Amino acid sequence: MRLLKTAYSMQVVLFLIILVAVFLTSIGFGSDFVTDKYFWFYLLMGLIAFLSFCIVIIKRTEMPFKPIDVLILIFTFAIILHQRDVVTTKHILLILIVLLFYYIRLAFQENKHIKYWFTVCFIMTGLVESIFGLMQLSGFMQSIYSLFRITGSFFNPGPYSCYLAVIFPMAFYYTLKYRICYKVRFHFRNFPIYLLWGISLLTVSLSVIILPVAMSRTAWIACVGGCGLVFLFFFAKNKKVKAFVFHNCKKCILAASITVLLIIAGGFGMYKLKKDSADGRTFIWKNTIELIKRNPLGVGIGNFSGNYGHVQAAYFESGKGTEDEKRIAGNPEYAFNEYLQICVEQGVIVFLFFMCIVGHSLYVGIKRKKIAATSSFLALLIVASASYPFSILSFLVVLVFLLTLIHSSEISIAIPKSVSISLAFVAFVIVSLCLYYRYPIYVAYKKWDKVKMLYVYGNNKEAAKGYDEIYPLLSNQVQFLFEYAQCLIKSEQYEESNKVLEKAVKINCDPMFYNIMGKNFHAMKKYVEAEGCLIKSSNIVPNRIYPYYLMTLMYIDSGEMEKAKTMAEIVLTKEPKVQSTAVREMRNEVRKLLE
Repeated sequence: MRLLKTAYSMQVVLFLIILVAVFLTSIGFGSDFVTDKYFWFYLLMGLIAFLSFCIVIIKRTEMPFKPIDVLILIFTFAIILHQRDVVTTKHILLILIVLLFYYIRLAFQENKHIKYWFTVCFIMTGLVESIFGLMQLSGFMQSIYSLFRITGSFFNPGPYSCYLAVIFPMAFYYTLKYRICYKVRFHFRNFPIYLLWGISLLTVSLSVIILPVAMSRTAWIACVGGCGLVFLFFFAKNKKVKAFVFHNCKKCILAASITVLLIIAGGFGMYKLKKDSADGRTFIWKNTIELIKRNPLGVGIGNFSGNYGHVQAAYFESGKGTEDEKRIAGNPEYAFNEYLQICVEQGVIVFLFFMCIVGHSLYVGIKRKKIAATSSFLALLIVASASYPFSILSFLVVLVFLLTLIHSSEISIAIPKSVSISLAFVAFVIVSLCLYYRYPIYVAYKKWDKVKMLYVYGNNKEAAKGYDEIYPLLSNQVQFLFEYAQCLIKSEQYEESNKVLEKAVKINCDPMFYNIMGKNFHAMKKYVEAEGCLIKSSNIVPNRIYPYYLMTLMYIDSGEMEKAKTMAEIVLTKEPKVQSTAVREMRNEVRKLLE
């Protein structure tokens, strides 16, 4: 019995560590703090899988089986069966996140108090993030990314604000639910309620200060949407409110109309606040929908960006693009809409299964009155409509936690003990295989850190050998491919560099890769191929001057002076999206060449 209690305690601690891993910035696992979090998560999942398997064997637990399990399993198997290329980080994360959902579910079944501590810990992460934001705002703490003043423990204000917006509705719910706390006399037996209410009140108070400063419209809308559900729940229960509405219908209709008008005016104001940003995302969605039409069965997980680049280039090449669209166009890594991104990568059928999970969870949450979790879940869904939360590990953990809370009281069927033990063993084996597969990646990251030093200090020959050794393991990492290609260029291995870059353009639409390929072909005197790459670059993001500058140099070198003059004219007259020293230097060089 003591052994079982120890296993339970360790399991809960590991769950809570995963939940607060959002604060990790660097623990030495990988080459950056994002990679650190992934490897930290893998390690914790291995320990959780082992402990959960031991608990099931010792206690011979009967696992609960619920309708949500069917939907999640179908969704997961559909993605795995859809796999066309090598297994990537996203596949491993998907499998481990799904298993984490079942492990937390099992823990909730065995110990009802875990839900409370999970909730306290979850809201506490919002409180700590708010404190981080205030410290960064006042200059007592440096942000993760120097270009932004407020990032919390994230890499930019967008995800940071959205994380606070997801926590805010749950904290707001408990602030309202236990508002009687400040009126009644304190008693120690009610300490858990006081603790939850106090943390929730502090989180709401500090988040109200931070969210407007962070300037994320998506976070604002998500926060309002989640809190709106909380308001409706409390007002629907209040008999005085019902009576007032019934006896003052006209006044309520007038108030509702004014509220709608204010919401419309507020929405227009938020649009004008960052007009180019809003137009840019709309343009991304427009091209993403076109990509879905071309690939209704999906392009494969992790392949959005590379395929998107082809669609955007074709759009501008066709002459349909307006001047505004050319000005705001970029090279997105994400669709800034998780629903569209799932549809692009996994196809329409898998997307429908995902929407079934979403719809069923909202239905269960409202029906079972799990308003705290459902309001935060709704906020997360709103964030997913205009950002990329499911590409960030912290948000995936939050998603699992919220789904577990929502479905904790759903009707279930108990699976026999023998089957439960078998399933626990299979889950443990799957986690072990995932860790076994990821360990070489961990070693490769460590070696990458060492090889990068050789590259930085100019030992290109040795660096190229090091990059080549770990290339099969890190061939889906854009930054690695960029460094490897540049290292090969400095060793004058232009053809090998282009082979690496061809891999990069399949998973990323950054036009710089085509620029480098064009320069490589230019160095090899393959002018036709160089021209094709540079034209592709100029079509992906038309507002950049660099590809036209490279074409000017190439045409001069190939003796095509008329084309060179045409490109030079574009370099000198085209208005760049951002004025910079590089633009001025390119223009000065082109003027000298023309003279």
